[in-house]
Amino acid sequence: MKTWLLILLCALAPMAQAATDTVAWSDLEARYRDVLGHTYRAGGQNPGGFDCSGLQKHLFRSFGYTMPASSSSYANWGQSISRDSIRVGDFLLFAGRGAGSIGHVGLCVGVEDGKILMLHSATHSGVLIENWVGQPYYERRYVGARRKIQFSF
Repeated sequence: MKTWLLILLCALAPMAQAATDTVAWSDLEARYRDVLGHTYRAGGQNPGGFDCSGLQKHLFRSFGYTMPASSSSYANWGQSISRDSIRVGDFLLFAGRGAGSIGHVGLCVGVEDGKILMLHSATHSGVLIENWVGQPYYERRYVGARRKIQFSF
């Protein structure tokens, strides 16, 4: 029995995917376009419904990344980026309703003409892309941005 188990484990080992060094942005874009409009669901990590961190887990799973467990876990993940240095592929962090804690994470999918476009899953509308710059709700809750994953464009 132990021999068969060892053979099975050896056969499955190549299927375990390590994180890729660089993610092709076009591949990620195709992946997130498939889930635009899906509903919000607290704790959701699949097309049946996503919360903000569950959306990131779903998007990056196929590239071999194990994403942080919750939005607050992004606080020390990757490199801190100043607001004026945000670029496509950076993770955007926002405070939750509680004081001092990160309660929301989104992915920057565009920077143009003073706009920063964020892909995220929001309780009010599910998975969408929107400009958060100038929106009082997001402006007062913006905590920072983090860069971790390298993209090829």
